[in-house]
Amino acid sequence: MLESIGDGRTTTELARRLGVSAASISQHTAVLREARLIHTSRVGKAVLHTMTPLGSALLAGG
Repeated sequence: MLESIGDGRTTTELARRLGVSAASISQHTAVLREARLIHTSRVGKAVLHTMTPLGSALLAGG
């Protein structure tokens, strides 16, 4: 899922992309946020998830 977030995805975009429910995405993003791998912000009615530098480093193998 972290890789799917890329430069930023909304909860709905992630759910469609990964073929799971928005509720499931919300649960997973809460764990990633708690681990400080992603940052979540509200943009209008959407919830946008972006990777933190730590999340990017993890994906890069560093």
